[in-house]
Amino acid sequence: MKRHLLAFVIATSVASGVFAQSTDTITKVKTSGTITMGVRDSSGALSYTLGDGKYAGFHVEVCHRIIDNLDKAIGKKTEVKYLSVTSQNRIPLTQNGTVDIECGSTTNNTARQKDVAFV
Repeated sequence: MKRHLLAFVIATSVASGVFAQSTDTITKVKTSGTITMGVRDSSGALSYTLGDGKYAGFHVEVCHRIIDNLDKAIGKKTEVKYLSVTSQNRIPLTQNGTVDIECGSTTNNTARQKDVAFV
C-alpha cells in the first residue's frame, strides 16, 4: 500500500477532494491528534530551523496552511511535530509513516509515484 505524500502541489487544492485521497494518513492524524511534518534544517528561505525544535520558511508555511485546513475538516486542532528530513530520506520516511506531510520541491515523477502519491 502506498503512503501518501502531501506535497507542495496540493496547497491550492486542499479545500476540495484531497482529503478523500489520503485517508490512511488523515485517519492516523485524526486518531492520534498529532501530525509529523518533514522539514529541512537549511534550505534558504524555503525551510530552516529557528532552534528549539521550531522551523520557518515558505514550505513550512504551506504545510501549516494545509494542516489548518485539515484541522477544520476533522473538527479538531492537531499537534504539529517536526522531523528533519533530507532529499535522501524524505520518501522512505513518508512511506513508512514516520512523516505525515512534507511540503517541498519534491519532483513528481513516475519512479516516485510508485512509492508515494502526490495529491
